[in-house]
Amino acid sequence: MGQYAPIWDHKASVEVTKNSSGMNQVTLRNPQGASVLISLHGGQVTSWRNDRGEELLFTSKKVYVSMLVLVNSYIG
Repeated sequence: MGQYAPIWDHKASVEVTKNSSGMNQVTLRNPQGASVLISLHGGQVTSWRNDRGEELLFTSKKVYVSMLVLVNSYIG
């Protein structure tokens, strides 16, 4: 049986930032340019783009606002 070794690609990237609400999020990019944006609060995927930059995940802005209200009411 063949053995597999992880290949480190220096063109791929991981970036941790904060969104407009101050919540942490991670952007993962592959060498071809595709990316995914993941909120670290609950692990929600908020963006998924192919190598041409086309958004593949469509969500309503109303859902995000509703989630913020829910989180704020839980915290506070």
